[in-house]
Amino acid sequence: MINDYISQTDQLFFKHEISEDLPCNTYSMHTHNTYELIYFLEGNATHVIEDRKYKLKKGDLILIRPFSYHFIQIDAPAKYERYDILFDAEKHRVESVSQLPESLEVVNLSGNTVAEDIFRRCDLYYRTCPPETFTSILSHLLSELFYAIQLFPQTASQESDSLSPLISKALQYTNKHLCTISGIEEIANHLFVSESYLFRLFQRELHQTPRRYIMEKRLLLAQKMLSLGEKPTIVCEKCGFCDYTTFYRNYTEFFGHAPSGRTKT
Repeated sequence: MINDYISQTDQLFFKHEISEDLPCNTYSMHTHNTYELIYFLEGNATHVIEDRKYKLKKGDLILIRPFSYHFIQIDAPAKYERYDILFDAEKHRVESVSQLPESLEVVNLSGNTVAEDIFRRCDLYYRTCPPETFTSILSHLLSELFYAIQLFPQTASQESDSLSPLISKALQYTNKHLCTISGIEEIANHLFVSESYLFRLFQRELHQTPRRYIMEKRLLLAQKMLSLGEKPTIVCEKCGFCDYTTFYRNYTEFFGHAPSGRTKT
């Protein structure tokens, strides 16, 4: 059984999920140009962000920054509970998130009563407020949460484990050359491995193909550039697409609308 509250408006998403017996599963690897916040309360799961993985424990708060590929893997059937919030820091005026260290991805909030209370208030305000009011309140609660993380002592989660060293090198090279890379052959040649081996490694470690990884990151970058007023034809070239037809088709398929400068809501 899943009890959840969902509000999705103006690139803001809130969900409180409870499952009595969630089976083993790997949520699809994905990325987006908003922040995502997961507050993990119960379950047996591992969270992967790019080439880093964290074995989760009760009270862990996971901060996923824009453009970071990530997924949750359910390691064993168990009761599962988490909060999930997506937000645009600039649009929703959550400036305090930028004051957190770049290295902070997972922090444990057990014992941080201020932070724990914020999530309880999220439930309360969702149940009692109109959507527009809840959206405004949630923005303020997020700002308060990030200040609370900075001001009050907390116990950090265990440091991340790494995926295979080869995957780490592949992702570093790919992200460094995102808009100029020609494809999997270039990555494989750089790492002195075969294309087929690298493809299998991506599938095994990331549950994603190299081509899709590159494509989705380019599309998110393109969306960001369009939202800042760049022309679609210029964005197509800057993001490394071979022709406008390919860019247009993939952009429309991924976002559900043409690359006209509108952002997805």
